[in-house]
Amino acid sequence: MLDDLERRIAEALQIDPRASWRRIARVLGEHERLITRRGTALLETRGVVVAGVRHEGSSTLVRGICHPGARLTAAEALALRPDSTFTYVLSGAFDVVAEIHRRPRSPAYSLDASITPGLARAETLPILRYFRTIRGWRLGVLTEAESRALTRGPSETFPDSETPEPDSPVDLAIIDALEGDARMSLDEMARRAGVSESTVRRRLDLLQEKNQVSIRALVEPTEAGLHTEALLWMRVAPHRIHQVATAVAAERSARYVAVVAGSCQLMADVTVPDPAALYRLLTESTWASHVEALDVSMVAGARKRGGQLLSMPGATEDQPVARS
Repeated sequence: MLDDLERRIAEALQIDPRASWRRIARVLGEHERLITRRGTALLETRGVVVAGVRHEGSSTLVRGICHPGARLTAAEALALRPDSTFTYVLSGAFDVVAEIHRRPRSPAYSLDASITPGLARAETLPILRYFRTIRGWRLGVLTEAESRALTRGPSETFPDSETPEPDSPVDLAIIDALEGDARMSLDEMARRAGVSESTVRRRLDLLQEKNQVSIRALVEPTEAGLHTEALLWMRVAPHRIHQVATAVAAERSARYVAVVAGSCQLMADVTVPDPAALYRLLTESTWASHVEALDVSMVAGARKRGGQLLSMPGATEDQPVARS
């Protein structure tokens, strides 16, 4: 469990994943040496993981029902796909879920998940629009003034439904470097790409502006005292979709909100301290009255988040970090 200072550092990294320790220390009002020591330890122990995530093509959610005793097998197979961003083991009507990025010009609905080991049946839900991604989720421990001081540009931008693949060798080298170490210095990226530091700075800003890559600070919810994570699968009338999606995305507990095509129209990933808090969210929120039908899947374990493989009971140990 993260202590108070670690949570403050973690949220600073959520806001600006590449912020220097000096800048974070100045905003938080702490000594730079203390922030450097504690922040470096957080990254080394993977209490916080800063990851570069490549965006190209379209995205699809895959949720499936597994053969008896095969949930971990299916979750492992989905997590080890290089094009998967997250993979969760679930309770409820579905056993596993994953987000898959498809290459440009490869229709999202063409994904054949039925050959995934362990899956008995799978449903694909192409993502039509994001209203929240993990890039915009915050722990909520910093003051508004501290958050503003750390914010650079829009608080969150979303990948397009069809993002073009970068074709510049320099851009591809930058993205490869970020996927390996998203806090790598501009000088080191410049050496790897064979260009000047100013060129890397300019190209990185453009890649982020075009949403071809995003940089995220990943924090496990349980480390912040949020022990209940659930996926909400909502059926909503067409004329209410935008209204409900906007309202759900405004919830502090919402980590991920997307409009999808399929048997439901909206999916949200929410994290709260306990089941009682989840009950209050579902029964007292104003947007709940506009939801025609709701299915709740509890997240029993995360094998992959933000393209990064995580330890999970029963999962294969010592797997390399996967590219997303």
